[in-house]
Amino acid sequence: MHQQGHAHARHEHQHSVQLNFPEVSPPTLPVRRRSAVCTLGILALVLVLLFLSLIALEVPFIKFENRLLEQRMRAAPFRKDRSPVLNAPPVTVGFWDERKTITSLQLVVCLSLSLDIDEGHIAVTREEAHFYRATIENEGDWVLNAVNDENSMFLSALNAQAARFGAQLVISHMARKLSTERFPPSPPTATP
Repeated sequence: MHQQGHAHARHEHQHSVQLNFPEVSPPTLPVRRRSAVCTLGILALVLVLLFLSLIALEVPFIKFENRLLEQRMRAAPFRKDRSPVLNAPPVTVGFWDERKTITSLQLVVCLSLSLDIDEGHIAVTREEAHFYRATIENEGDWVLNAVNDENSMFLSALNAQAARFGAQLVISHMARKLSTERFPPSPPTATP
């Protein structure tokens, strides 16, 4: 039996099948790619955060600028308790913009805010080389005093307004009354 067992073991050994398994790499997981929507969402979030941080950084500067403008305007109270003087001779004054940026309409707004008068009483004409001539009607002699007085805060208040438009104004022609012969009186305006 021992011989038979030995032969049987040898027989099994000879008949054993050797399987050659080719080495198969493990299956790879599919690569998940970010969709365009996800990428755009992340980009939008980053841009919004950047925008909000820029606003947060600029707010103190805006508050500071507004505070300076308010201080200058408080220091230049030109038209306290003065009402318009109908048919007063027009007052003309010349300006030059050093930075060459302001327009006639912007100068009207600046003059109106710095003198605290109605924009309808101001006409600005552009002359060559960024010179402007402003004509102020129906306001009276106080405009002459406010503009021509060396101790007046008029130019500082005007430049505080003009700085919003990137302008720096200087007076090229002092304020003076226009002769009433050249300009007939303005018709009275109805007040609502």
